[in-house]
Amino acid sequence: MANRLMAALPPDLDPRSALELGCGTGHLTRVLARRFPQVPILATDLSEAMLQTARENWDLPFLPSWQRLDARSPELRGRSFDLVASNALVQWFPDLGQHLRGCRELSSGEGRLAVSGFCDDHFPELDKILTRPPFEYPRGPGHSLGAVSDAIRGTGWKLSSLVAEEWPVSYRSAWSFLDQLRDSGANRSPPPGKSLGRLGLRHLLERLEGEASIPEGIRITWKPWFLVARAV
Repeated sequence: MANRLMAALPPDLDPRSALELGCGTGHLTRVLARRFPQVPILATDLSEAMLQTARENWDLPFLPSWQRLDARSPELRGRSFDLVASNALVQWFPDLGQHLRGCRELSSGEGRLAVSGFCDDHFPELDKILTRPPFEYPRGPGHSLGAVSDAIRGTGWKLSSLVAEEWPVSYRSAWSFLDQLRDSGANRSPPPGKSLGRLGLRHLLERLEGEASIPEGIRITWKPWFLVARAV
């Protein structure tokens, strides 16, 4: 997703500074550093543990700056950036418009915004299981393209492109899929009183193995969207 998001930016884009929101373990940070090796990057996340992991795993010559920041309503007084970016973050934000307004306040007058998120019907194979008994989770986080288009209005951004895609991905097992989610930091907390526990986790794995089965393991459908906008 990080590579796909950067590919959506204009090929001649030459920012003087970049801000990443919700850097997590550093997937997009690395792509930014490779695409713009001379550009100062400030990588931020609300979680100190994520920032520590990203720092420890960094293996490129150009070192970003790291800072704790709440991306729901980001604020960095006196600073602006030519590129504000986030990858697989905003699906967690019910008020997407508030977040986008905060991004605009951190953007320079000719700044660009690059955001990827998930559609509200993301991971349908997993959601089909979790929303039914005995789990009865609420629907997973995400925004439809219509909701994204509505949210960006009046935030100071002019939409350049917004596309959604479907990526069927094969995994060796249900556990390897859940393992990837854990490593990416995309943990989905259970509702109150619905903690999985060992038995619940085993049951979830068995259901995934049965309902999403293919000869090679299981297949899960990713449904990301990618947004690029210009400051106005």
